Amino acid sequence: METLDTFSCTFLPATALAKLSAATIRRHVQVLRGCAGDRDTVAVVARCTSRAARRSVLMLTRNRLVITTESPVLRRVSLHLNADLHQLADVTWTPEPGRTGIQLGVTAIDGVRENLWVRLPDKTEMWRLDEALKQAFRTPWGQIAAASTPTVPRLARVALRFA
Repeated sequence: METLDTFSCTFLPATALAKLSAATIRRHVQVLRGCAGDRDTVAVVARCTSRAARRSVLMLTRNRLVITTESPVLRRVSLHLNADLHQLADVTWTPEPGRTGIQLGVTAIDGVRENLWVRLPDKTEMWRLDEALKQAFRTPWGQIAAASTPTVPRLARVALRFA
């Protein structure tokens, strides 16, 4: 049996908690892994949209915030934002329990302001992302707990293996 690296061990449970489809995982995993590396711990993965109504995936790790964007017709994945947590300024978020999502705003190091709507499958995931954002941006050392779930769906493991 092969052993999974730290990224895979935490990315798969995070995608299972976010209820992302295997096709979405397969399209975005290479770009996300390239940004985070094999040793970074993934806290949250979620679908999000920007003002341009682009379909995107947000990944919050212990060290980075990564957002990938999918083109509408060909579904090509490109990197939208890849920043260390300490490079982000004026990070604000507003949980909206009625809509099970979070309105997130960040300013990147180049001064560009990103406003995102992060869609989550349920209120539990919304509060988990809220807690991860608090740990990342409101604690002195920015310690973020990894996503954890007792089992990882077999379909997600297969999708990651073929990516």
